This record gives sequence, C-alpha cells and structure tokens, in this order.
Amino acid sequence: MRIKSKLLAIYIPILFVGMALTGYWAYLTAYESVREREYQLLTQTLTLNVLEIIIERRELLIDAGLENVPVFLTAYQKEVFEELNGLQKATSRHFIISSTIDNSVIFSTLDSAVEPSIEHAQFAEVSSHRVAFGESSINDDDVVFACSEFSPWNWKVTVIQPADSLQSSLSTIAWLTFLVTVVAGATVSLIMGRVAQVLVVSPIEKIKSAASRIAVDHKKVDIALSQNDELGGLARDVEVMSGEIEQYVAQAQQANRAKTDFLAVMSHEIRTPLNGIQGLASLLLETPLNEKQHQYARDLKSSASILATVINDVLDLSKIESGMSEVDVTEFDLDIMLQDLITLLGTNASANNTRLVYKSKNLASVLVTSDITKLRQIVINLVSNAIKFTHKGTVTVSAKLKTLPTEQVTENLLVISVKDTGIGIEPDRLEHIFDKFTQSDSSITRKYGGTGLGLAIAKQLATLLNGDIKVLSKVGEGSCFTITAKVQSRVTPNISHDHNENDTDKRAELPSGLNVLLAEDNAINAVVAQALLEQLQCNVEHVDNGLKAVARVEEGGIDVVFMDVHMPVMDGIEATKRIRRLEDKGEQTPIIGLTAEAFKERHVAFKQAGMSDIVTKPVTVEALRDSLVKLLAQSD
Repeated sequence: MRIKSKLLAIYIPILFVGMALTGYWAYLTAYESVREREYQLLTQTLTLNVLEIIIERRELLIDAGLENVPVFLTAYQKEVFEELNGLQKATSRHFIISSTIDNSVIFSTLDSAVEPSIEHAQFAEVSSHRVAFGESSINDDDVVFACSEFSPWNWKVTVIQPADSLQSSLSTIAWLTFLVTVVAGATVSLIMGRVAQVLVVSPIEKIKSAASRIAVDHKKVDIALSQNDELGGLARDVEVMSGEIEQYVAQAQQANRAKTDFLAVMSHEIRTPLNGIQGLASLLLETPLNEKQHQYARDLKSSASILATVINDVLDLSKIESGMSEVDVTEFDLDIMLQDLITLLGTNASANNTRLVYKSKNLASVLVTSDITKLRQIVINLVSNAIKFTHKGTVTVSAKLKTLPTEQVTENLLVISVKDTGIGIEPDRLEHIFDKFTQSDSSITRKYGGTGLGLAIAKQLATLLNGDIKVLSKVGEGSCFTITAKVQSRVTPNISHDHNENDTDKRAELPSGLNVLLAEDNAINAVVAQALLEQLQCNVEHVDNGLKAVARVEEGGIDVVFMDVHMPVMDGIEATKRIRRLEDKGEQTPIIGLTAEAFKERHVAFKQAGMSDIVTKPVTVEALRDSLVKLLAQSD
C-alpha cells in the first residue's frame, strides 16, 4: 500500500469520528436551543398574551365596580374564552383553563378536557409571573406546555404546543448536521490528501527516485525539494550522501582497476619464470636420468603445477569479485564433458588409490546450454578436493536433469553431486567451508595442502550460473557436495558419439615440418617453447623482439608465428598490427599470442589487434598442439 493511501486510511476514520462527535455535539446544542426557543415562545404567549387578556378583563370589572357581580364576571370570563379561541386559530396553540381549587377544567380548545402533567416541569419568573414549562403527553400525543396561575379568579392557565413541529425542526437540524459533517469530512479528506501529496508523498517519491538513481548509477543526485522540514533535511542529506557515494564508487573503481592492473602485472611476472620452470622440468624428464634425478625432476614439475594452480585460483577469485567474470553460454553435450573430466581426473584418483565412478541419469543424447568452462571448473574443483581427502576409497560423480528433457529447448535444473568416502568435515566447520582461505581445520592444510580457495571459487561460479552448492558431511564417513545450475536442455536423437570422435581424430592431425617463428625475449622461456614445438616436429626460428619478428615475416616462408606479448624494442601487440598491415586480407599468417596475462578481456584486446589465438603461460605441449590444430583446421 502506498504511503498516501496509508495516511488517508489512518486519518480519514479519525477525521470522520471527530466530525461525527462534533456534529453530535452541534445537534445536542441545537436541540437544546430549539427547545429553549419553543419554551420561550410559549411562556411569552402565556404571559404577554393570555394573562394580559385576563388581567385586562378583570381590571375592566374592577373599574366598573362589577367584580363581585356574578353575571358580569361570567360574561367577562366568556369574553376571555372567545379571545382564546381566536388566538388558538391564529397561533395553532391550544389553551386550557382549570380551577386551582378542584383541578376541574373550566375551558379548553382541545376536544378532550385533559390538562398536561407538570410533575417534571421547570419553573421560571417571566414578567412577574411564576411559570411552569416542559414536555408532557395528552392522549398519547407529545406536547410542549407552559402554565401559570391567576389567583384572583383561582385559574390555572395552560398554553399547549404539539411536539410535532419541535420534532420536525429537530429532524431538520439532525439531517443538516449529518450532511454538513459528511461534506466537511469529504472536503477535509480531499484537502488532507492534497496536502499529504504536496508536503509528504511528493517529497518522499522524489527522495525514493533519487535513492533508486543512486543505487543504479552511483552518481550525485539533485533533489528539487526546497521545503524546510524533516523531509527537506532528509533530501539534502541524501544529496550529500549521493556525492559521497559517487566519490567512494570512483575511488573503489580506481582501486579495482589498480588491483586488476596489479594482478595482470603480477600474473605476467609470476607466470613468465613459472613457464620456464615447468617447461624445463618437462624437458628434463625427457632426458636420460637416473632414478633419483628423475624423482627430483618429477617433484619439480609437480611443485610448478601446484604453484600454477594457486595462481589460477587467486586470479579466478579476483575476476569474480571484481565483476569481470562473465557467463559465456554455449550448447554442449554434458554427458560427454563429464565423462572426459572423469577420464582426465582418473589418473589423480589412481595415484591416491581412489576409485572414481561416474553415473548419469536422463543425459543421454541431451544438449544443455550453459557456461561449459565454469561448469567444468566447478566439477574439477569438487572432484579434485574429494580425491585429495579420500585415500583408498570411492568418489562418485552423479548428474541428472530435474525435468525430463524434450526435443524443444526448455528451462531446466541441472543437479550434479560429488560424493566421497573420505575424512568428512566437522559439523561446526560446515557453515564456513565455502569461505575464502578456509578448510575444515588447520591440520588439514598442513597434511593435505591447498589454499582453501577451491570451494569459494566453486560456490561463486555456481552463483554466476544461477545455482548453488550444498554440502552434507559426517566425520569419518565422507561428504556429499550437490551443485545446482539453471540450464536450457533439449534432446538430440541424432547425436553420434562415434562421428564426433572421428571428427576429433581428424582435427587432431598435425602436419610435420611447419615453419614456426617464435618471438620471445625471455631466454629460458624461448628454450622451453622451442623444445616443445620441436616435439611437435616443427621447424622453429627464434627472435627476441617484435621488430625482428615483423622483418622475418616480411621475408616470407613462415607458416605460423608464436608471438610473446611483452617484449623490448617492439611488443607483440604492435608487431602483430604491423604484420597485418603488411599482409593481404585474404592471406594472413596465423599469429598465436604467448602471454602470462590470464584475464579474458586482455585476450580479447590481443585478438582485436590481429592475433589468431592465445596460449596462456605456463605453456604446455598440449596447449601448443591444440592451438595449431585449431588454426590449421580453420584455414582448411
């Protein structure tokens, strides 16, 4: 309910109750006023008309000396009666004269000789006469009366007014009071609504709109509100706050850019020597070594791989937290992807004496649409963790779609569970298991190693896929991680795995004797890259800067260029641009960028400069081979 409606819902009932009470009070006041006026008219009629007529006749008798003559007394009294009859016709009031001695009715303009009871009457002195007045009933009819005694003749004179006229006046007053109350209440309600709109609702809506703009744009806002009250003060506070927010956001964005730049530089500076370490270790393992030397080389390569994993985790987490990680949606065969991962991770499981099992439900011949890279990374992190903490046990990966897919593309929920029979997790640590740099306890880090970033990254990647990760665990019995992600799915009965495998084998064919130009300024990385390329039966020429690379390509005879990005004299970006300017658009030499920068947006910038593909350091023979195969397949 809007605030204006709430205000009116609260204040209008209060207003109408107040108006009703005021109207009732006005009605009672008017009622008493009408009664008092009626009583006043009756008493004035009694004293100024009736009693004056009687007194006048008596004085005429006294002046004539006939007061004690019964015949003349009766005649003059009859004259009074006749004048009262005429007065009754003129005023519609009735008159009763009764004896004060025996209460008998002497004269009445009513059909029945009955006088009203004065038991509950009020008394007052009017024109030197004691008058009784009030309300009573005669023959079940309500009347208003006023009476007084005329002692010389032993008369009680009563004036009667039917109460119908009084009730009619009171009914008119009641209706007028009701109408005035309703009209006044409606008018005041409209005024209150308008006042509330101008003084309360409109300023609040302006402040709300400004707050929404602040939340979306993080910019300073100007609220056109000049009133000097609490809302005006709040609007000015919001304006000041928006300016501070804009400043803080700018500082945060600047800090985030600095962080990104720092991570890019550190990624390059760390990955460059790491590439040499990992590459030299791989090359060393290909040479004749005794058993001890072979073990050292294998441990060296393993340590370099662990360091590369840590660097990748830190970079992945940084990209997610800075909002630079985007969802890249593609359609793929989930069942094949998971089977490939199980095959890939099976070696690690065997080394740990652990059995890795994969089960799927309703995934055969099904394509799902999601971010395959992020989904693969989530599963790799969870399965790798499960293998690491499960010695001589079983790790089971299960996958299914919540709703049975059809041939039409529909929204669906993917559920993947990774269950192990490992050491389990303490109950008090479960709620923190997805925190950064957190493992089940400190001894785990010492015994099993790791940074504690894998689960944090998996959790945030699942959130990016509009899903979540839940965990159930019991110490000594194992853990079960359940991943959910919103995907689109459809059944494709024409999928042929054999056909796909044949295509893969065809694409995997790499011709020997390719003339490769390697532009790399780091001597160790150059040795590693050249050796790996020679393993792929490539003829490699090496230059140590981009200017030399441009000159060599211009000479001709180069099939593929592997171009390092950061080099002296001329970097790889500028060298790529120059090579593209020298070439015809239809015949371009494939240029594969070699970089230690792992951020995707940087890779996009490299490709925009003219690079055909990117290989991230530390390079492996598989990465070099895949890139060459992909580019040669595209050229075919």
